[in-house]
Amino acid sequence: MLINSIKVFGERHCGTNAIGYFAGKNFTLKFQHYNFLGWKHRLAPKQEEWSKFAVEQCLFIFCLRNPYSWLKAMHQEPYYDHYPKIKELSFEQFVQFSIEDYENPIAMWNQKNASYLCMAAEVPNAIIIPVEKFHAAQEVVHSEIQTILGQSDVPFIRMQDYVNGRGLHDQKDIEFSLAIPNLDQNTIELINASLSPEILKQCNYQKI
Repeated sequence: MLINSIKVFGERHCGTNAIGYFAGKNFTLKFQHYNFLGWKHRLAPKQEEWSKFAVEQCLFIFCLRNPYSWLKAMHQEPYYDHYPKIKELSFEQFVQFSIEDYENPIAMWNQKNASYLCMAAEVPNAIIIPVEKFHAAQEVVHSEIQTILGQSDVPFIRMQDYVNGRGLHDQKDIEFSLAIPNLDQNTIELINASLSPEILKQCNYQKI
């Protein structure tokens, strides 16, 4: 069946806007929004939920990010309005802070990425795209999507600018943002104590 739309899932700061924009622009695919399986940053729906939707014509895109650089980005901009003082927390305090329905941001990373991996393995059409890979090799991502769609010789349109929910920007140093931050040993141990080795491995990331 012809794929004519995309639905993007991924945590905040994982390239969901840029990767979705890239796929839609390069392959003229319709965006599925909130009324189709909900918020893109949610825990990915289980089969009993997504099976009620017409998923056969949709390409599901799951965006990942290295947990260490992701935590740093979340600390700088958590997009969490329930507790405005979250921005006043130190990084060490933040990685231990209970956010949404999760014990801490690391537990949220574990559970959400586990849900993405599970759904990607079950739906008819899916691709998992680490944001680091997208930034380094857009041509490869383009080729992989093209193969899934059963198309060939689709013109490649490179994403040059940073994009978020507020639109396109050119002032963001993406390479610096994606770099693994320099962390002290105590903070590394705090993070690693909650980080799932299994999910980390399945996402092709490594502990520091």
